[in-house]
Amino acid sequence: MSRSRRWIVTLTATAVSTYALDAVATATGVILVASHLLRGLDHGLLLAFLAGTYVLWGAGLRVNLEANWTLLEETGTSTNAPSKAAYELTKLRTDSLRARKIASGVGYVGTELAKEAPYYAGAFGAALVGDSISSSDALVFLAGANLGAAAYEFGLARLTRAFLRVRSGRSDAGAPPVPKLD
Repeated sequence: MSRSRRWIVTLTATAVSTYALDAVATATGVILVASHLLRGLDHGLLLAFLAGTYVLWGAGLRVNLEANWTLLEETGTSTNAPSKAAYELTKLRTDSLRARKIASGVGYVGTELAKEAPYYAGAFGAALVGDSISSSDALVFLAGANLGAAAYEFGLARLTRAFLRVRSGRSDAGAPPVPKLD
């Protein structure tokens, strides 16, 4: 696969992944708030629950970072364009596998952390301007969004690994192997 084609695949995968992640995370947050499962919990408990959801999200992110790393090394593509850019820039400067892995991880995690800002702005902005949304609702929404994001990260890692298995001819499903594109 040509360099430009790898970038087109990466940019497309990044766009699809970003929208899918946001849809899953937002829907999960809204569903958790609407379910009233956590209504009436003490603010401290809600903050502890939110912290726990960040741990789950981090675990999903860690699994997906490994899958993305393997995708980068085997295909030169990624589901995260900043991760690929950091990987490529580092590859130009050094042959160090460790440096490339760290750079791709920083690009990926940096992107994910930047995508958190709109969730906080939306959740607490809605709580500030509206009477029907409380700060507790905002915390519950953020926790639900994190749960959705964690599930999404685990799912994307699984899909990436399945793609790589099929691509290499190691398909467990008995399907014919997909020809390599490079």
